[in-house]
Amino acid sequence: MASLVINSLSNANIYLNGNNLLGRAAEFTVPQPKRVMQDYKGLGMVARLEVPAGWDKLEAEITWSSFDQTTIGLLMSSTGMQQFSALGDLQVLSAAGETSELPVIYNVTGLAKDPGAIPFKAQENISFKTAITVYHVDLSVGGIQVYLFDVFSNQFIVGGVDQLASFRANIGG
Repeated sequence: MASLVINSLSNANIYLNGNNLLGRAAEFTVPQPKRVMQDYKGLGMVARLEVPAGWDKLEAEITWSSFDQTTIGLLMSSTGMQQFSALGDLQVLSAAGETSELPVIYNVTGLAKDPGAIPFKAQENISFKTAITVYHVDLSVGGIQVYLFDVFSNQFIVGGVDQLASFRANIGG
């Protein structure tokens, strides 16, 4: 009989260009690579089907829970890429209790396309969202890379296997 194991990840700390943003963000939505599909139909086919046509653009979003002028200044940079990192603690739980803790690291490189409007509300703390166009995202758990997706270098590596090696070879890249 298989034993139930739960991987629990419920919190993270966010870093911007290596600077700790402890407590300044309320939420960080990390993008996952998503396929673009297109319809295909042909004579003699009883139904349409979808075929892959590349990868969709990636976008991250941060909801800020604090007003931090240094962070806002960095996000307003018109040309500079920013590196965001989310570091979490993955608790592995079983019937025996917590069996281990593993570091979870998401790295995201991109450009803030919408730093976010600052809404003032009576007797409420500032809360606003920043939209980030993402060009690179990678995930590591316990020091092992789960995946890496990089738009500029046409790389998509999953579990150590280069998913786009044939594509790059076929187009001469």
